This record gives sequence, C-alpha cells and structure tokens, in this order.
Amino acid sequence: MSFDPVDLRDIRVQIAEPGMPDPGVLQQPVMGGFTNRIGRLGGGHTGKFTVPPERMEPDGRKLVALAQMAKEYGALFEYPQVDFDVGAPMRADGTPITVVGAHAGGRMVQITDASPGYAVKLGQAFNIERGGHPYLYFAGAETILDDNGAGLLTLTRPLRRKLLGGEPVEIRRPVIAGWIVGDNFSWPIDMQRTVGLVFDVLERA
Repeated sequence: MSFDPVDLRDIRVQIAEPGMPDPGVLQQPVMGGFTNRIGRLGGGHTGKFTVPPERMEPDGRKLVALAQMAKEYGALFEYPQVDFDVGAPMRADGTPITVVGAHAGGRMVQITDASPGYAVKLGQAFNIERGGHPYLYFAGAETILDDNGAGLLTLTRPLRRKLLGGEPVEIRRPVIAGWIVGDNFSWPIDMQRTVGLVFDVLERA
C-alpha cells in the first residue's frame, strides 16, 4: 500500500528557514596552490518551518494528526517567496506548463506553454515534476518567455533527475516535498492549551 505526501501547504508559518546542503567537496593541495571544488549531483533543499501556537481545540489537535502522518509518509510545504508577486505564469485556459528538454549538462531547461511574455525572475522558485514527485529549483537568470510561452531557464543547481520531456512545471505555488527529519518528533502543549510545532524538512533528492 502506498500513501501520498501529506499536504501542509496551507498551514500558518511564523518562521521559514530554507537551506541548501552541499554534497560537493573542496580539494586543497597539501603543499598549497589552487583550491578546486568537486561538485556532486544529489542533495535537494532543506527547510525549517516554525508554526505559531494553535489552540489545541480544534486546530491544534488536527495539526498534530497531520504532522504525525507527515512524519510517516512525507509532506508538502509551500516554499515561501516573501513579498514576491508570482503573477500569472499559466495561460488562462489552464494549459499545463511542461518541459521540452534539458541543455548544458542539466544546467538549463527548455519549457513551453506558459503565459506568453511571462518573465521568470532571477532566484524565482519553481518545481519540475518527475515520476509524480516535485523537485524544487531556482532560476539562475531572468528569462522572458516568447509569444508561445516558451523559453530556456537557467538553473542555480543542475538537474537531479534525467528529463524525458513533457514533465509538468509548477511556477505558481512551488513546494518543498520531502521528509520530516529527526529521530524524535514532539508537540509541546503549554498551560494555555496551545501547541507549537517546528518541522525540519529534507527534500527528497
């Protein structure tokens, strides 16, 4: 039996702390000289989400139940883009944005069927879905899509999965999809009958 990740995109978040684990290593010559970095594909992103205290009844009880399931089956958290106006990346008829192909060793992705002339901004977050799983990426340059809603997006980090073409692209509401990490997961309840939660999330690479 399989379960879908628990959707926690609509929970209230007080503090969000995104991060980027680095699987690469630095090579430092013993006798001095140039330092080289060896990059490695793999690691996704991390996030620490602090939820403001909720009254145990009724919202806290429900939140704890969702958190228990998220610990077991994984979760979706909305990636925060504070004060950023995403605009309308999708066409009015709801045509899905998709991947055409990858270029430059996975550092660039060709997309199509977005809103004509839409501008993908430097640092803007988006998901590319592969095998039913959304992977989080960020734009490494501003790209203004053409009259067909097509363009070549530069990525801040290389692709983690090979793309075959036709993969969905989510720009409106990108997520971090992964696991709540840590051997212990608790939900402290204070004497004011409120509960506060902190989620440490590791994106599924």
